[in-house]
Amino acid sequence: MPKIPKENILSAALGLYNNGFTYVQDTRRKHESDIFQIDLLALKVICFGGEDAAQTFYDTDKFARKGAVPPPVQKTLTGENAIHTKDGEAHHNRKEMFMSLMTEENIKRLTERVQIELYKALHKWEDAESVVLFHEARVILCKAVCAWAGVPLTDEEAPYIARDFTLMVDAFGAVGPRNWRGQRARKRTERWMNGIIKKVRQLKLVPERGSALYLTANHKDVDGNVLDIPMATVELLNILRPTVAIAWYVTFSAHAFTTYTDSRLKFLMNVSDYREWFVHEVRRFYPFAPVMGARVKHEFDWHGYRFPKNSLVLLDMYGTNHDPRLWDSPQEFIPERFSNRQIKPFDFLAQGGGDPHQGHRCPGEWITIEVLKTFMGFLVEKVAFDVPQQDLSYDSSRMPTLPNSGFVMSCVSRKMVSSASAVKARR
Repeated sequence: MPKIPKENILSAALGLYNNGFTYVQDTRRKHESDIFQIDLLALKVICFGGEDAAQTFYDTDKFARKGAVPPPVQKTLTGENAIHTKDGEAHHNRKEMFMSLMTEENIKRLTERVQIELYKALHKWEDAESVVLFHEARVILCKAVCAWAGVPLTDEEAPYIARDFTLMVDAFGAVGPRNWRGQRARKRTERWMNGIIKKVRQLKLVPERGSALYLTANHKDVDGNVLDIPMATVELLNILRPTVAIAWYVTFSAHAFTTYTDSRLKFLMNVSDYREWFVHEVRRFYPFAPVMGARVKHEFDWHGYRFPKNSLVLLDMYGTNHDPRLWDSPQEFIPERFSNRQIKPFDFLAQGGGDPHQGHRCPGEWITIEVLKTFMGFLVEKVAFDVPQQDLSYDSSRMPTLPNSGFVMSCVSRKMVSSASAVKARR
């Protein structure tokens, strides 16, 4: 039986610090292997990637999520004991609640709310010398998703709640001050949401039946017990926070329009469903989630390599999305690659792999796709703006990362006639 190639803890720490998103992929290449191991004292961390690795990783008979999400991540990003840490019937029970929101009608309602907030924001942008798209996007998305979910939120509260949501996301790959800021943001947000759930339980607030607030406040676990208030709060935040996090993809989409200039006109015209291809390529190409973790349930062999019970295993999501065996010219931004490509469960891991109804693939993936199409469609159809000189580079060693400027727009104005209509008229 072959031995798994090894990396010592110092080289792994240095590699992560210097390379961030590409560390696992770079190390796999160095060993000419899809798998390697990091020895952390008594703990063995196995890293692997590729389509076959992803299919194995999402096999619930082999892997469990319990014990795989580090406490610092639970205290900032996901919340403690959330759906991300559940397995088996408990996971399926929570997943059904999330998936019940992912209907075509519900997603359309959300995108309509996003458009409403975009029009409101545009009125403000026209009076400003410049705006930072990332900051604007997070507030727009926060207001839209809260209205959609039935969560009361005032215009005065929105910037602070939106900021705290993004601080929680920004903390997931950090230690020290960034993580501490994320923890403080989560505590503030949980206090706010606890109060709202309490009002629902006390019948002081009656959300619309079927809304995210209604479902989480009334959800029963596998034993038939209503989730306690802290747990209901955690799961409701796990609906709101990821939607606000689409602000990262919005900013990267604007970066793509500026860097790959033909993509903006193609998106505007949307020939042969280009918008869908563009959104997929943004999620594949740009860095957001580097790895996903799980624990080995019982010892098994994979391509001759032994996976010991309870080992922590990291799946290389970024590397799989840039695997030359799966993607032609993976380091190039080519939305057209999706024109004749059927997305399979384990080759495109922008938001996890497998079946979203049964496994741990993100249930909000459809929301991400439709909200991005709506948001970027509004920017190209309804808004004229300049892109002043700024630092649009991003640090791939930082997790998560973002264009350094946040994407500044200046001289923003409303288009009187959509560019798409004008182009068609000239034809």
